[in-house]
Amino acid sequence: MFIEEYSKLTNLDKENFKRIISLILSKTFIVNRIYDTKQNTFKSNSDYRFIDRNLELFREYLEIAGFRLIKDSNYEVIYLENEYGYNKKRLDKNTTIFLYALRLKFDEIRENITLNTDIIVTVSDLIKTLLDVGAYSKKPSDIEIRTALSKLISFNIIQKAEGILEKPETKIIILPSILFVITNEKITALSQAINRLEEDEEEYENEEEIGEEE
Repeated sequence: MFIEEYSKLTNLDKENFKRIISLILSKTFIVNRIYDTKQNTFKSNSDYRFIDRNLELFREYLEIAGFRLIKDSNYEVIYLENEYGYNKKRLDKNTTIFLYALRLKFDEIRENITLNTDIIVTVSDLIKTLLDVGAYSKKPSDIEIRTALSKLISFNIIQKAEGILEKPETKIIILPSILFVITNEKITALSQAINRLEEDEEEYENEEEIGEEE
């Protein structure tokens, strides 16, 4: 079935098919609505539309390799799951904390907007959230900010609209794919983990103060 349908594609579409297969295996998530930095406006993603038009063809091909291709029509996100649990990327603690703060901002803004409204925050907004929830006791370093956000950009979880990543005024678009990375259940678990980090830090500071008094 796959060979028969694939053979019907034009040479250009076959090339697109190969490129997008490589892309989604690398990034996991493909979203429909993206920001065009050249035109400074949002537009529909041609790669998303191509997958959507050939959804069963992509599914059949990826199924051979043990991947499920899932499409969420509400949020217009297409993503991969491996049926064996392979190909999972373990994020470092710093990136995970940033991801948690981004999900909090996504939920906060989404409460007051419609489903398809773009969610944009500044790096300054994000840092404030990190400090408010106690994930950091002071502003993260520029390297920590740049490293975490660059990693999340690479998986199509966020997109930079303009500016240098570590600058406070830089605008970050939080893509709906974040909902499939951090589910509501994971939000609770991450919140508890960050609370423990905050408690451990306070305990360490108290120990230091006691040591100084002695």
